[in-house]
Amino acid sequence: MTLMKAAVVPEANAPWELRDVPKPEVGPHHVLVKILAAVTVATLGACTSDPPAATPAPSVATSPPAAPSTSVAVPTSAAADPETPAAPTTRASPARPGAVSDVSQLKRLGIDIGGSVLLDVADDGVDRFLQVGKNRVVDFTGTTRTDSTMMALQPAPVQARNRVVIKPPFWNEDLGAGSCVADTTGAPLQLETCRPGKASQVWQVVPAGDSGQFELRGAYGILHVDNGKLTTADSGRTGLQTLKFAR
Repeated sequence: MTLMKAAVVPEANAPWELRDVPKPEVGPHHVLVKILAAVTVATLGACTSDPPAATPAPSVATSPPAAPSTSVAVPTSAAADPETPAAPTTRASPARPGAVSDVSQLKRLGIDIGGSVLLDVADDGVDRFLQVGKNRVVDFTGTTRTDSTMMALQPAPVQARNRVVIKPPFWNEDLGAGSCVADTTGAPLQLETCRPGKASQVWQVVPAGDSGQFELRGAYGILHVDNGKLTTADSGRTGLQTLKFAR
């Protein structure tokens, strides 16, 4: 996680504090503003014949050190756009050292956790597998067993139950952080470098009864698949299932 310095006012009428906060990522309908310097205006008090106030202000205020040059993502008028996707609807507990989501319920229901699987659209009569495509775009375009359709659901490093990360084994063979499927504000998903606890990479598996089928709820809502493509519209199929990759 990349951090940045920020002057934060934790509550009304409280003094500001200089903190390390997560650096926001630029998304659709955002603009990038570069802050070159920060200046605090000091007010000088003067002696008068008036009685002192209950809490006198200091006679001289020292300006705090200028914040380092940083980039901040500032939302524009996205809220006024009816087609703009909503802000993340779910947020898992932040990653904590040693935290692992409890996925025992999913295993009991027959949802394959940890093994190489195909993520298939359930009961649509055709093979529609989640697939990593060109430019690491991820969608339900797969029709055969290939390295690009082989997925693995791993327990997410968060405290909430039934949370997983999706790690395609072919993109996780080397040492390092690895690659995880992330939710986006648009229709297709994206393969990104894994960051423990990052909200867009944590998926809630919502069981559909005891059938072994389930829905996947990401940071921006439940996945909907219409004719083999993810869609932001409230249409298409939501039921998914895991199929073992090895026949």
